[in-house]
Amino acid sequence: MQQNSLTQKERAYLKDALELENLCIAKYGVYADQCTDHELKNMMFSIAKNKRHNANMIKQELGNPEFLYQ
Repeated sequence: MQQNSLTQKERAYLKDALELENLCIAKYGVYADQCTDHELKNMMFSIAKNKRHNANMIKQELGNPEFLYQ
């Protein structure tokens, strides 16, 4: 889907989804920092990485590639 082909409603849904992904990224980072079990810590970091990937895809759809997560 190209940036120009999104309706206002679709852009609003994507912005909401991006906010939720960013919230998850922050929460899983905090959870990972609090874990003492290495396997669980790695799982939390892996989930946060997946959420960053999702957020990057949403940002690209919205036309904001300059703010991608690394």
